Amino acid sequence: MRNFMRKKRATLFLATLPFLIGLNSASAEETVDKPFSGEKSSEVKTVETPAENQPEEKLPPLDIGGDAPQFEQRETQTDAMVREYFKKYDGKTIVDIAFEGASEKTLPTVKSAVIAHVGDNFDTDLAMRDLNAIKNIGYFYDAYQTIREVPEGVMITYHMLENPVLKDVEFSGNTVYKTEELEKNITVRRGEILNSNTLHDNMAAILEKYHSDGYILMKINDMDVDKSGVVHLKINEGTLEGYKVTGNKKTKDYVVTREMRQKVGEPFNAKLARRSVERVYNLGFFEDVKPKMLSGVEPNAIVLELEVKERRTGTFGVGAGYSTRDGLLASVNIGDKNFRGTGDSVSVVYEKSAEKTDAHGFSFSYRRPWLDRHESALLFRIYNRTYEYGDYDTDGGLKERYMRKYSGGEITWSRPHSEYSTNYFTLRQRKDKYVEHVTDGKAGDRSGAAGEQWRKDNFGTTRSLEYQHITDTRDNIYSPSRGQKVALSVEFGGLWGGDFKFQKVGVDHQQYYKAG
Repeated sequence: MRNFMRKKRATLFLATLPFLIGLNSASAEETVDKPFSGEKSSEVKTVETPAENQPEEKLPPLDIGGDAPQFEQRETQTDAMVREYFKKYDGKTIVDIAFEGASEKTLPTVKSAVIAHVGDNFDTDLAMRDLNAIKNIGYFYDAYQTIREVPEGVMITYHMLENPVLKDVEFSGNTVYKTEELEKNITVRRGEILNSNTLHDNMAAILEKYHSDGYILMKINDMDVDKSGVVHLKINEGTLEGYKVTGNKKTKDYVVTREMRQKVGEPFNAKLARRSVERVYNLGFFEDVKPKMLSGVEPNAIVLELEVKERRTGTFGVGAGYSTRDGLLASVNIGDKNFRGTGDSVSVVYEKSAEKTDAHGFSFSYRRPWLDRHESALLFRIYNRTYEYGDYDTDGGLKERYMRKYSGGEITWSRPHSEYSTNYFTLRQRKDKYVEHVTDGKAGDRSGAAGEQWRKDNFGTTRSLEYQHITDTRDNIYSPSRGQKVALSVEFGGLWGGDFKFQKVGVDHQQYYKAG
């Protein structure tokens, strides 16, 4: 249909263009007509130029890939020349207004768009305004006007090239949304003359749908109408061509890129990119994460660069001392939240004291994230520590201070349920033991026979299975300004021969708002 449009425009528009701008053609033929009588007169001149001798003008492409189209006409150089030529008719009486090319369905709309009437004085600005009004109706892919001077005044003829009857609208290049989903934004009617204004509004709606959902690179590369009246819309959704990590000296690239919410080759989504940056920052390995969009190799493709600034993730502490009362004191604390730049976490704590009332023992933990493509993680902990414990009543009064020892271990396996929710399963075996009395309180010294039942009720081996479901939508887990964290937990004790049988349920809710 585009070729058809180009041909008609060449034969109709170019044939009249030399006359409109006051140019003479060697092939032009002058005739002298007296209107309304058919007699020859020297008072009227009409110049017509045969279309066969004019070069074919190509129809300019329709640009609807950017923002919503605006239909305010901008004056071209040709329009300016036409306007200048028309000024010589200013003030002359309009004796006739004719319309050519409009069908019965569009003609009433065309007539209502024209302000000038027969009997009015011709005004160039008004004539240009009326032409633009006809173009903005949307039923014509081109329109122009010719003016014929007669003794009584001027005759205006509007020539219109009507759009074809719409048969269908077909999409190509869309992968984010199915064609049925995009069709909901199409309101141009099949079987009726295509209205380009409505079609442009439909394209703007589709563009807005993509952009509001984060697909900010999406554009419509081409719109074509074939001979049968089918509109073809070629969509370019914009591609994520790859990732690039800069600024990292310790952290491996894959530790950052595995947190990305988009796969390479998919349509780029700004919302998923922002979420990806949040996830990288929440690792706790970086002081700052700056995303940049770099041009890709292919048109309308980008490479997402993540410029990171690493922070210290390792801890190391050694302490030693000696006193005549406590003897030798020593402590070692080693840990790294980003062990060897792999994202693994390791921690070792060891304390030693010759005095029984000082804390001593060890603990060890190791966490390995991303065991598989489902982001499963495994946490392993073992411990054997003795420390001073204070037991208080509900009124806050001290009942007793004593040394308490706990030993055992636990394994936690976790896997995300959704983007913001994770399930945790923990197997735990822990043995608690009353070691010795330190300070009397309301309960006195319970290390003797009188406290045997109390010790039996409160110390022993715990074997349990705990399930946790945590939903965390905080934008920054270290300094949140929005989002919430909700933790639901249930623990079953007394499994596999434990000393305590119980069911424990826990609920924790934290909500964050940005102040100011």
